[in-house]
Amino acid sequence: MDVKYINPFIESVLANLKQFGNIEAEKESLDIFKDKQTKTEISSIIGITGNLKGSAVISFPKPLAIKIAGAMLMDDSITEVNDEVKDAIGEFSNIVIGNARNKIVDSGINIKISPPTIVVGENHKIFFPPNIPVIEVIFNAGDSKFYIIIGLKEK
Repeated sequence: MDVKYINPFIESVLANLKQFGNIEAEKESLDIFKDKQTKTEISSIIGITGNLKGSAVISFPKPLAIKIAGAMLMDDSITEVNDEVKDAIGEFSNIVIGNARNKIVDSGINIKISPPTIVVGENHKIFFPPNIPVIEVIFNAGDSKFYIIIGLKEK
């Protein structure tokens, strides 16, 4: 997978975490997503169509998802993953993936994104079609790690 497809997602998540959650994070590493098993409790999945096809997933551990949601909703009393947290993570991922989409479109590649689907559960699995290359970008946000999993193929 071409790095020109990955970098917009990395740049967008780092900028939006800082803007919406006042959270500093850094890219730790990048790897092929092999085992389909997430290491988190909440994921937002957004489909991608057009000149590229596939999906982008943002996966957060529960404490970080709650922190992001609390910052977005200006409510620091949230302690559990509830409907508000799921909605906020869906909206956050829509902003992140939407901004990445805009950068890709600006480079001349026409793509569209779907509304987010939220998956909650410890160590849930994410499956991509076998013919789509999938990259996992690992981020460090203080004492939490989170992930963007990108599976894209040119049409």
